Amino acid sequence: MGEKLKIYCLQLINEVPHEVYVVMLIVLCVGALILIGLYGLKKGIFYSLRLVFVEYIILLYASTVIFRAVMNVRKYDFIPFWSYRAIMDGSESQLMQENIMNVVVFVPVGVMAGVAFRGMTWMRALLVGAGVSVGIEVLQFVFKKGFSEVDDVMHNTLGCAIGYGVWLLVKKIGRCSLNYCK
Repeated sequence: MGEKLKIYCLQLINEVPHEVYVVMLIVLCVGALILIGLYGLKKGIFYSLRLVFVEYIILLYASTVIFRAVMNVRKYDFIPFWSYRAIMDGSESQLMQENIMNVVVFVPVGVMAGVAFRGMTWMRALLVGAGVSVGIEVLQFVFKKGFSEVDDVMHNTLGCAIGYGVWLLVKKIGRCSLNYCK
Protein backbone atom coordinates (compact mmCIF):
# COMPACT_ATOMS: atom_id res chain seq x y z
CA MET A 1 0.00 0.00 0.00
CA GLY A 2 2.90 2.39 0.72
CA GLU A 3 4.14 2.32 -2.88
CA LYS A 4 0.69 3.11 -4.31
CA LEU A 5 0.33 6.00 -1.86
CA LYS A 6 3.73 7.33 -2.95
CA ILE A 7 2.71 7.15 -6.63
CA TYR A 8 -0.56 8.96 -5.84
CA CYS A 9 1.36 11.75 -4.04
CA LEU A 10 3.77 12.12 -6.95
CA GLN A 11 0.87 12.35 -9.40
CA LEU A 12 -0.64 15.23 -7.41
CA ILE A 13 2.70 17.02 -7.24
CA ASN A 14 3.49 16.50 -10.92
CA GLU A 15 0.15 17.90 -12.09
CA VAL A 16 1.32 21.33 -10.98
CA PRO A 17 3.90 22.90 -13.35
CA HIS A 18 7.31 23.17 -11.74
CA GLU A 19 7.39 26.91 -12.45
CA VAL A 20 4.59 27.34 -9.91
CA TYR A 21 6.80 25.82 -7.20
CA VAL A 22 9.67 28.13 -8.17
CA VAL A 23 7.47 31.23 -8.07
CA MET A 24 5.98 30.20 -4.73
CA LEU A 25 9.45 29.62 -3.27
CA ILE A 26 10.57 33.05 -4.45
CA VAL A 27 7.43 34.66 -3.00
CA LEU A 28 8.02 32.84 0.28
CA CYS A 29 11.68 33.88 0.54
CA VAL A 30 11.12 37.50 -0.47
CA GLY A 31 7.97 37.71 1.65
CA ALA A 32 9.77 36.30 4.70
CA LEU A 33 12.62 38.76 4.29
CA ILE A 34 10.22 41.68 3.98
CA LEU A 35 8.18 40.54 6.99
CA ILE A 36 11.31 40.08 9.10
CA GLY A 37 12.52 43.49 7.99
CA LEU A 38 9.21 45.14 8.88
CA TYR A 39 8.40 43.35 12.14
CA GLY A 40 11.72 42.06 13.48
CA LEU A 41 12.89 38.47 13.66
CA LYS A 42 10.30 36.84 15.95
CA LYS A 43 7.17 38.54 14.61
CA GLY A 44 8.52 38.33 11.05
CA ILE A 45 8.94 34.57 11.36
CA PHE A 46 5.47 34.30 12.91
CA TYR A 47 3.90 36.18 9.98
CA SER A 48 6.02 34.17 7.53
CA LEU A 49 4.39 31.02 8.91
CA ARG A 50 1.05 32.47 7.84
CA LEU A 51 2.50 32.94 4.37
CA VAL A 52 3.55 29.26 4.36
CA PHE A 53 0.00 28.32 5.40
CA VAL A 54 -1.51 30.35 2.54
CA GLU A 55 0.94 28.90 0.03
CA TYR A 56 0.14 25.34 1.12
CA ILE A 57 -3.57 26.01 0.61
CA ILE A 58 -2.80 27.45 -2.85
CA LEU A 59 -0.81 24.30 -3.69
CA LEU A 60 -3.73 22.13 -2.56
CA TYR A 61 -6.07 24.03 -4.89
CA ALA A 62 -3.48 23.94 -7.69
CA SER A 63 -3.05 20.18 -7.52
CA THR A 64 -6.72 19.30 -7.02
CA VAL A 65 -8.47 21.88 -9.19
CA ILE A 66 -6.45 24.49 -11.10
CA PHE A 67 -4.05 22.26 -13.03
CA ARG A 68 -6.25 19.18 -13.23
CA ALA A 69 -7.62 18.19 -16.62
CA VAL A 70 -11.26 18.93 -17.38
CA MET A 71 -13.40 15.79 -17.63
CA ASN A 72 -16.17 15.16 -20.14
CA VAL A 73 -18.77 14.65 -17.42
CA ARG A 74 -19.24 15.69 -13.81
CA LYS A 75 -18.22 12.94 -11.43
CA TYR A 76 -19.63 13.15 -7.95
CA ASP A 77 -21.07 11.19 -5.06
CA PHE A 78 -22.74 13.08 -2.26
CA ILE A 79 -23.69 10.02 -0.22
CA PRO A 80 -21.58 9.88 2.97
CA PHE A 81 -19.40 6.78 3.46
CA TRP A 82 -20.03 5.49 -0.08
CA SER A 83 -16.31 4.76 -0.45
CA TYR A 84 -16.32 2.42 2.55
CA ARG A 85 -19.22 0.44 1.10
CA ALA A 86 -17.30 0.14 -2.19
CA ILE A 87 -14.15 -0.94 -0.31
CA MET A 88 -16.09 -3.58 1.66
CA ASP A 89 -17.73 -5.10 -1.41
CA GLY A 90 -14.37 -5.19 -3.21
CA SER A 91 -15.41 -3.11 -6.21
CA GLU A 92 -12.95 -0.25 -5.58
CA SER A 93 -9.70 -1.54 -4.08
CA GLN A 94 -7.73 1.71 -4.55
CA LEU A 95 -10.22 3.77 -2.54
CA MET A 96 -8.60 2.98 0.81
CA GLN A 97 -5.32 4.52 -0.37
CA GLU A 98 -7.18 7.56 -1.67
CA ASN A 99 -9.05 7.92 1.64
CA ILE A 100 -5.78 7.72 3.57
CA MET A 101 -4.17 10.24 1.22
CA ASN A 102 -7.08 12.64 1.70
CA VAL A 103 -6.46 12.49 5.46
CA VAL A 104 -2.66 12.79 5.19
CA VAL A 105 -2.65 15.74 2.79
CA PHE A 106 -4.65 17.85 5.28
CA VAL A 107 -2.56 17.05 8.39
CA PRO A 108 -0.19 19.95 7.56
CA VAL A 109 -3.20 22.28 7.33
CA GLY A 110 -4.08 21.52 10.95
CA VAL A 111 -0.50 21.83 12.15
CA MET A 112 0.06 25.11 10.32
CA ALA A 113 -3.27 26.53 11.47
CA GLY A 114 -2.22 25.89 15.05
CA VAL A 115 1.24 27.37 14.55
CA ALA A 116 0.23 30.42 12.50
CA PHE A 117 -2.91 31.51 14.35
CA ARG A 118 -2.72 31.96 18.10
CA GLY A 119 -6.47 31.93 18.71
CA MET A 120 -7.01 28.59 16.98
CA THR A 121 -9.37 26.17 18.73
CA TRP A 122 -10.58 22.69 17.84
CA MET A 123 -13.76 24.11 16.34
CA ARG A 124 -11.87 26.68 14.27
CA ALA A 125 -9.42 24.02 13.08
CA LEU A 126 -12.33 21.83 11.98
CA LEU A 127 -13.93 24.79 10.21
CA VAL A 128 -10.68 25.62 8.42
CA GLY A 129 -10.28 22.01 7.24
CA ALA A 130 -13.91 21.68 6.20
CA GLY A 131 -13.96 25.11 4.53
CA VAL A 132 -10.85 24.49 2.43
CA SER A 133 -12.10 21.02 1.52
CA VAL A 134 -15.63 22.13 0.60
CA GLY A 135 -14.09 24.84 -1.59
CA ILE A 136 -12.06 22.22 -3.44
CA GLU A 137 -15.02 19.88 -3.88
CA VAL A 138 -17.35 22.65 -5.09
CA LEU A 139 -14.78 23.84 -7.65
CA GLN A 140 -14.16 20.27 -8.82
CA PHE A 141 -17.89 19.84 -9.31
CA VAL A 142 -18.46 23.18 -11.05
CA PHE A 143 -15.48 22.90 -13.40
CA LYS A 144 -15.67 19.10 -13.96
CA LYS A 145 -12.22 18.52 -12.52
CA GLY A 146 -11.80 15.40 -10.44
CA PHE A 147 -14.36 13.51 -8.42
CA SER A 148 -16.42 15.63 -6.04
CA GLU A 149 -17.58 13.77 -2.94
CA VAL A 150 -18.66 14.19 0.66
CA ASP A 151 -16.20 11.50 1.79
CA ASP A 152 -13.28 13.71 0.71
CA VAL A 153 -14.58 16.53 2.92
CA MET A 154 -14.84 14.14 5.87
CA HIS A 155 -11.33 12.77 5.32
CA ASN A 156 -9.78 16.20 4.77
CA THR A 157 -11.45 17.56 7.90
CA LEU A 158 -10.23 14.54 9.87
CA GLY A 159 -6.69 15.17 8.58
CA CYS A 160 -6.88 18.81 9.68
CA ALA A 161 -8.11 17.74 13.13
CA ILE A 162 -5.26 15.22 13.44
CA GLY A 163 -2.77 17.90 12.43
CA TYR A 164 -4.15 20.34 14.96
CA GLY A 165 -4.00 17.60 17.61
CA VAL A 166 -0.35 16.98 16.73
CA TRP A 167 0.31 20.71 17.11
CA LEU A 168 -1.38 20.75 20.53
CA LEU A 169 0.64 17.72 21.63
CA VAL A 170 3.93 19.29 20.51
CA LYS A 171 2.95 22.54 22.20
CA LYS A 172 2.02 20.75 25.41
CA ILE A 173 5.23 18.80 25.74
CA GLY A 174 7.21 21.97 25.21
CA ARG A 175 8.97 21.13 21.97
CA CYS A 176 7.81 24.25 20.17
CA SER A 177 10.84 26.14 18.92
CA LEU A 178 9.05 29.51 18.76
CA ASN A 179 8.06 31.74 21.64
CA TYR A 180 4.56 32.03 20.12
CA CYS A 181 3.34 28.72 21.53
CA LYS A 182 1.41 30.27 24.41
